[in-house]
Amino acid sequence: MKGEDIDAYIVEIEELIQLAEYRFDVPQTIETFMDGLPTGLYQKVLELDRPVTYDQWKQAAINRQQDYIHMKAQLKVHRGGVTTSCPRGWMPQ
Repeated sequence: MKGEDIDAYIVEIEELIQLAEYRFDVPQTIETFMDGLPTGLYQKVLELDRPVTYDQWKQAAINRQQDYIHMKAQLKVHRGGVTTSCPRGWMPQ
């Protein structure tokens, strides 16, 4: 995943999965999806959601990334428009 755009990541990986004619419900596909997530996002999804299926991983990643973006915006507002740091463990790579 590049930057903070989880939707673009999902579109890209699903296109690649379909192009390779892989199935979404196999461990290798789920592992590939997980490997592309930023470490902090991966950790939060695993810690808070414990997903098993591809659809669960995808939805949990979307939810946690939205939480991160919301938190980042709120921190910026509360700090007078300047974000000096991100919540620990949430910084996308």
